Amino acid sequence: MGVHGRLYQIGVVVRDIEAGMQHYRDMLGLGPFKRLDTDYRAWYRGRTVRIANANAFARWGDLYLEMVAPGTGDSTAREWLEQRGEGIFHLGYITDDMNQRPAGSEVCFRPLLDASPDAPSSILHLDTLQALGYFVELTTPELATGLCRWIDEP
Repeated sequence: MGVHGRLYQIGVVVRDIEAGMQHYRDMLGLGPFKRLDTDYRAWYRGRTVRIANANAFARWGDLYLEMVAPGTGDSTAREWLEQRGEGIFHLGYITDDMNQRPAGSEVCFRPLLDASPDAPSSILHLDTLQALGYFVELTTPELATGLCRWIDEP
């Protein structure tokens, strides 16, 4: 069973968001970038954590780049950076089926935007590291559409 959805995003982790944006401008001609700094609660590998990151987004052909510089808290981005260094750490899919678990993968990260830890998520990461070498991110059409519209606006 594969991922039911449409690939729309490549997630990259960097140590420094400004240096990362400059690097991707110079190497690949990406930009303009939209910055979004986040601070939220999340569920990560069985525990609730507070996460604060520096993020930047840009169109990358028919896809989008999400660049994450981990700040506070444990997350898939921090895990990747500490264990593997900078680089692509997730592929993001727009899907109507947030409950799918390709090849038996399990959720390892999801933001807790509601008061209840059991509330449905509009974004989550599946632990597909062993099977694929990166995380799979699932995102609802509503969240992805709003994000892409924001990235594309001048």
